[in-house]
Amino acid sequence: MVLTRSRNYFQIFFASLSPMVVVVIVLAELNLGINLSLSILLVSYLISFIFWFKNGTKPAAWIKYDELHIRDGAFETDVINKNLVEYMRYETGHKRAVARRGNEQIDMHIMVIKMKGFDKWTLPIKDLVEHGANLRLYKFIKENFYNITLVKK
Repeated sequence: MVLTRSRNYFQIFFASLSPMVVVVIVLAELNLGINLSLSILLVSYLISFIFWFKNGTKPAAWIKYDELHIRDGAFETDVINKNLVEYMRYETGHKRAVARRGNEQIDMHIMVIKMKGFDKWTLPIKDLVEHGANLRLYKFIKENFYNITLVKK
């Protein structure tokens, strides 16, 4: 079972361009010549494109061998083993602070999970584009993994 990503290839293309500004500035300071600079720029773009394409086409969440894998951004994947779950609930209406933006807060969902042998823990669901829109992650879990409870705050 797979929860596909809601992002498209156009967004992946533009995300892969983001590091190019820094590369161009560094190359301009180094004065390496046009041919070497273009070669470095091309290789940098290809590396960036491969990274973003690989991450952008992975599913937002998937179930494999009774384990729920939830991607949160480009680098993190949280894994929940169904056989260890005692209870789970999905909560909406939470807020989180935005780094380096003063008192600004944005919406966030959380999952509260209790697993056998562990204390209750909270998993923040920060990527609302992928997971929060129309409660995509909640519905995916409810229909395919666990009878999770929804709490709207």
